[in-house]
Order: sequence, then C-alpha cells, then structure tokens
Amino acid sequence: MCLKLTSQLCSPSKLGWDAQTARAPYLKRYADKSNPPMACNLTYSTLRISSVEMSPDKITEVIGISPTLIRRIEPDSKYRHRREFNYWAFSTKELSNSTDNKEHIDIILNKLYGKQEQMDSLVKLKCSVDIFCFWNSTGQGGPSMDVNLMRKLVQFGLNISWDIYFDDESA
Repeated sequence: MCLKLTSQLCSPSKLGWDAQTARAPYLKRYADKSNPPMACNLTYSTLRISSVEMSPDKITEVIGISPTLIRRIEPDSKYRHRREFNYWAFSTKELSNSTDNKEHIDIILNKLYGKQEQMDSLVKLKCSVDIFCFWNSTGQGGPSMDVNLMRKLVQFGLNISWDIYFDDESA
C-alpha cells in the first residue's frame, strides 16, 4: 500500500502543533548573538603548510602571507614531524576571541583571497596544505560550516579537520 501525504494532511495545525510557538523559546534564547547555540569555550583555526623541500621562508615568499609560526627541519630532533619536514602556519588563535569556528575559518579564507595561483603553486611544489581547527566545548553543540564556507574551501582545494575536546562538567 502506498500512502501519499499532502501538506494539508500533515500541516502543523492538523497535528496539533504550532511550529512558531514550539520554536519561540529557541528563537528568543538565541536571537542574541552574544549567546550562540553552542557551548564553545575556545576555538581557532590554522592554515598549515608543510614541505620536505621548501623552507618556511620560501613558503612565505610564495604565498605572500606572514606566518604566525614556522619550524624548520631538525634532523636531530627526537620528534619525527620536526625531523622530516618544514612547517609553516598562520593561526587565528591570537587574532579573534570569537567562539564561532566559521569566523576563524573565514579569517584564513579572507587572507587567501586573490591567492589561488599561489596556493596552486604550493600544491604543485609538493607542499601539504590544509586547515586544522581546535575546538573546546562544555556541552552540546559543535563546529559547523555553511555552504558558502564549503565553497571557499573547495575553491582553494583545502581539506579541513578538527581537534575536539569536551570539558568534563561533572568534575
């Protein structure tokens, strides 16, 4: 048996539910931008570029952005990542206090505006390029992205990942 439901049969009033009334507490609570619908304590994003062959100075020269952190190959280091590749990073950690991860990602993407050729050349020169995000929360909610942000990431061919921590509220 096949059922076809129409909007008239499934309207909120027919189901005894008024969508506007049901959403009112949510809308009122989160209408204030200073009280976002997530419990984020701290978030920031980092554009990371690493290369075996290209020095951090050369990466800066190619991309035209000053890094917030560089690390050169250290062959004698006991840490593999320090021995094996150069590291260049631009982080939003000191640039914004926002707890909206989208704002941090946008800071990076705005910095990259007009630098599509430079990003492409870094990839052609065998650099690894991505955005890495830190997220610390005390409860429900989590990082999010909208379609426009995803389009920008795709435009630059950037992968994105998160390092997520939840504080234990019972402690």
